[in-house]
Amino acid sequence: MLTSVGMKTTLTSRTDTLAQLTVALTHEDLATTVKHVFDDLRPKVKAAGFRPGKAPDTIVERELGSAYVQNEVVEHAVRDSYARSIQQEDLPVVAPPQVSLEKFVPYTELEYKAEVELMPPVKLPEYQKFRIKRPALTVDPAEVDQMIEDLRRREAARIEVERAAANGDEAVIDFIGTKDGQPVSGAAGKNQTLMLGSGQFIPGFEDEVVGMKPAEEKTFDIRFPKDYHEKTLAGQVVTFAVKLHKLTELALPEANNEFAAKIGPFKTLDELRDDALQTITRQKTDTVSRDYEQLVLDKLIKESTYSVPEALAKQQLERLRTEMEQNLAYSGLNIEKYMELSNKTAETLDAEMRPEAERRVGLALVLTEVAKAEKIELTTEELDEELARLRGQYQDPATQAELNNPETREEMYNHLMASRVIAKLIGYAETK
Repeated sequence: MLTSVGMKTTLTSRTDTLAQLTVALTHEDLATTVKHVFDDLRPKVKAAGFRPGKAPDTIVERELGSAYVQNEVVEHAVRDSYARSIQQEDLPVVAPPQVSLEKFVPYTELEYKAEVELMPPVKLPEYQKFRIKRPALTVDPAEVDQMIEDLRRREAARIEVERAAANGDEAVIDFIGTKDGQPVSGAAGKNQTLMLGSGQFIPGFEDEVVGMKPAEEKTFDIRFPKDYHEKTLAGQVVTFAVKLHKLTELALPEANNEFAAKIGPFKTLDELRDDALQTITRQKTDTVSRDYEQLVLDKLIKESTYSVPEALAKQQLERLRTEMEQNLAYSGLNIEKYMELSNKTAETLDAEMRPEAERRVGLALVLTEVAKAEKIELTTEELDEELARLRGQYQDPATQAELNNPETREEMYNHLMASRVIAKLIGYAETK
């Protein structure tokens, strides 16, 4: 819509992550935009003596208001000229600009300033020389024993008892944890089944439940481990109030050939144990692969040099908030209730999530740069094939609609590209 007869773009400043432009448009530059805007608005005007869509410009402006029409012209002119300006200056923008209007003489002159965030340059280390040893994979026979034990518990006969609780029993409890008289987020549950002696809860909790009888209530203090994943609770003492509703004794079946045949297509207990060994090995192989991938990526990020554009950091913060809200919903909480219980504000939450947001942005930046260096590409046909495979795998209408979403297509492209780049990096790291 906009020509560039006399458009003048001046790059007034530029850093690794920010650029400032001044764009000036003349009457010749604006003419096409003005015509387009009036032609677009004309059908909206019904004026006496003129057929619909035929009112002259002066009538259109009079009927719709000069301020409204001029604003439309400015918006169209800025949008179109800005696109040409960043192309002219070869600016790798990452977010919409912050525009300030400096001058506008209706339909003859327009000048504005635009501040825009840029994709920063990324300096990669010599990742081709990375050599990282893959963690060893071992399966302890005790792990196979534990899996067989878990299967025995799954098949056990359950007998409700009224005696004191002991390790090996299943206890149905209500519990709530408080600190300084205030509820602790995530430290509460109702009618929760706890296998005593399983180590399912924090150390010391199950020991306190042992000895309780059905309908009994008990209050006790537990100190959380110093390396607890929730940093606000690490090393802290929390007071728990527990009520035992129901106690069940398990009559475990004997681990023999008959038991193995009941569990699956196994003729002997040895066959079941072998299957358990293979299952644990597969699970551990997946875990080791993920851990190894993380080692490689951590080294790449640590040794790369880059800046994080604020716009991208904010986008990641929004995604992290969404992920948190979804996780809280599974626990019957929302973000507002979580902040109330944990005595946090939106600002403190953002501050806590900021390092992870910046890490995700940094990872995307360095992987993109590696893809360029290695000339790794993904064709449209390959992307279409993957989406078609997923459509065939997931037939429900909601998933089908999601797979047809342009945002999903972009996410799938990024995922597949990242997978290819990571595979290349791992190939270098494992080279002997």
